[in-house]
Amino acid sequence: MTMPASRHLLLVSLPVIAIAAACVSETVYPGDLTIGTFDFHAQAHWARTDCKPDGGDFNRLVDGGFDFAGTFSRDSTDGGVWFTIDGFSRKATFEASAQRYATTHRAAAQLVSCGERCEGAEIEETMSVVVLSDSQDRTIGSRCNNMPDGGLPDGSVPGPTATGYDAERAWGELRVTFLPGKSAECKCRVSCTAVYGLEGKRRFNGGK
Repeated sequence: MTMPASRHLLLVSLPVIAIAAACVSETVYPGDLTIGTFDFHAQAHWARTDCKPDGGDFNRLVDGGFDFAGTFSRDSTDGGVWFTIDGFSRKATFEASAQRYATTHRAAAQLVSCGERCEGAEIEETMSVVVLSDSQDRTIGSRCNNMPDGGLPDGSVPGPTATGYDAERAWGELRVTFLPGKSAECKCRVSCTAVYGLEGKRRFNGGK
């Protein structure tokens, strides 16, 4: 199965994520401020996932968990924000008051279960995480389950320091929505969304 247009989506690019994690530190990131490279673990939230386990190609996207690495960067002049994975930089946003980074990416998906002549099928990923400083991470004992409801833990706000950007941990979710094609030849007709909980640990490698 060939999905060249989708290779920059987190889930459909799983075979290359392991390789990308080893060389991500060689990438030149957009902007002038590298927030950090994080090693993420994604764990399925079955109660919030409405994709059926027997959904053909969709089944492999609703698994028990997987790992990937990615880097957040910003431009201190124009406010641009990016998330880079596998050397591909996706536009992102940053909400300072919530310390939250978010990125959405949509790409064409050619799935066997939809039929060879199906056109217009897509996969859309939305990733949203809160980034904590070292002191905030220590406040919650490095456990995302200890995050206070509706707020942030005590500690300094993440920011530049003499030894690099103070960003220790990230937590949030990844939502993957499957959008079926609209042509008459399409066999897949129903959209569904898989939800994953995310937890990321800052990787200190060459200042990243």
